[in-house]
Amino acid sequence: MSRHHTPTPEAPHTGPRTGPPSRGAVVPAALLTVVLALSGCGADEGAGEEGEQSPRAGTERLIGAAEAGMERASSFGFDSAGFYTEAAVEEFRDQMEGSLAEGEADVDVEPASCEEPLAAVDWAPLLLGSDAARVDFGSETFTGTGSIEIAEIDGEDEASRAQEHMGHVQALVESCPEVRLTQLDADYVLAMDEVSLETLEPARGQGEGTVAYSRSRTLAEGEDDGMIAAQILFTRQGDDVVMVSFIGEPAASSQEFTTMAEAITVSTLEALEG
Repeated sequence: MSRHHTPTPEAPHTGPRTGPPSRGAVVPAALLTVVLALSGCGADEGAGEEGEQSPRAGTERLIGAAEAGMERASSFGFDSAGFYTEAAVEEFRDQMEGSLAEGEADVDVEPASCEEPLAAVDWAPLLLGSDAARVDFGSETFTGTGSIEIAEIDGEDEASRAQEHMGHVQALVESCPEVRLTQLDADYVLAMDEVSLETLEPARGQGEGTVAYSRSRTLAEGEDDGMIAAQILFTRQGDDVVMVSFIGEPAASSQEFTTMAEAITVSTLEALEG
């Protein structure tokens, strides 16, 4: 289920990328029930029109970092992308605020003790309300979408919110490795697992670092044909937070995609430092 509609990003205008992700639209909306703030939706074919009316979201520094991350993503074959505009970011924030206020009364979670931890990770860097940028990307060979989301922390309150999110992710993976969801008379099994990092430093305590986890959703009947997977890497470095994610076919949660996500994160962080 999607608790919010993802705004249409701007079509890209840099490098060899020439259009919105051709595969982003095929990701079933039902997965967004459990992917929550990750969303990971691709650009629509009409994204260019909105891009002409609103500039890309973020300062030059953050946009440059997103472009660097996208350049690394393109080295893995993700050759289409869409950058969020200022209007799209505002729409995203408004819709998330509304969905969080309304709650999720039409979804049953078992065990019930996992309902709160699951809801607690419904958060994204764009919600910090400060300087933020995002680009979604895709390719013809991956049924799904990737995204890079960057935000600059402004003040102790935003720093606490980012740190709390990292703690919420760790708590969810540790306490709720498997959850059963019921929505609209359909039963799903949601599995969470910690991701093993090879390059990035895992977050420890209240410091900087990365929290990474994968999520997969299947029908409770045991049929794997409809499996949808996601992998999320959330990194804090100084006053910057970077979230790189993939959502779509089962391969999205594989080690291969972890390697790509780490490389994209590193390129993004290096650009922020520069």
